[in-house]
Amino acid sequence: MPGSSSEANLIRVGRLLKRLADAIGVLLFLTAFSGFILQIFYRYVMNAPLLWTEEVTMIAFIWTVFWAAAFMTPIKEHVSFDVVYEVVSEEKRRIFNLISMAFLIVAFIVLIPYTWDYLEFLTRKKSAVLRLPMYPIYGCYILFLIGFTIQAIHRVWSLLGKDWRDYI
Repeated sequence: MPGSSSEANLIRVGRLLKRLADAIGVLLFLTAFSGFILQIFYRYVMNAPLLWTEEVTMIAFIWTVFWAAAFMTPIKEHVSFDVVYEVVSEEKRRIFNLISMAFLIVAFIVLIPYTWDYLEFLTRKKSAVLRLPMYPIYGCYILFLIGFTIQAIHRVWSLLGKDWRDYI
């Protein structure tokens, strides 16, 4: 069957991309953590604080949060208000999910051009210490919007399929 081979390849590529996203997330976190530890050492042991470590830690932390939210954490594992959600039937949970994902997809798609516009504005700004351009520092937000929107679209697709209970 030609479909099963291409499907297996797609699954293999998906797993590879997931491992790559996880590795990048780990490297971002290690960068933030290392900068934090280095700053503590220089500030309290050497009594000579480093300015650049604060900026590197902040940038790595921002990237870590948005990267993890977009590419590492499954959408149903994100923080949610589920007091009502937990007491209703699976069919109603499915409807809640479809409605919330539809709103999220529309909102995030609407946000993309405005985010892009703001990032273009940031091309004129530089960070305080390292003098890095600001648009790549906050460019992770557009990756978050796109990555999370793709996850939401996949969730809607899955909730409309015959195995929808697996995605509640």
